[in-house]
Amino acid sequence: MGKHALGHWHVRKKGEAVGVIGDDSSVVAVFPRKNNGDDTRINEAYLLAAAPLMLEACSKIHSILENSLVVTPEGFKMNISDIQKSLVDAIMRAKGYRKTPHEP
Repeated sequence: MGKHALGHWHVRKKGEAVGVIGDDSSVVAVFPRKNNGDDTRINEAYLLAAAPLMLEACSKIHSILENSLVVTPEGFKMNISDIQKSLVDAIMRAKGYRKTPHEP
């Protein structure tokens, strides 16, 4: 598995292209913009640029929830195993260890 750019990623628009740039000025991705006014590529660039922050947040939540039982303010106990599974799956995919939803 290859390394990914560290730090925060930023969106830069230049001409007809939209790029995702790392803190070290590395190019993470380039999306060609469509001429029909569709901002889908810009939205995709912002989503990709948020990926390192989302991975960090998922990792923090996973470590907090690990082996925990959540109790709501009303006193309800919640089994969080499904949340744990989803977080682990998302983290493993983000790190490149899982490619499809059915891989262990």
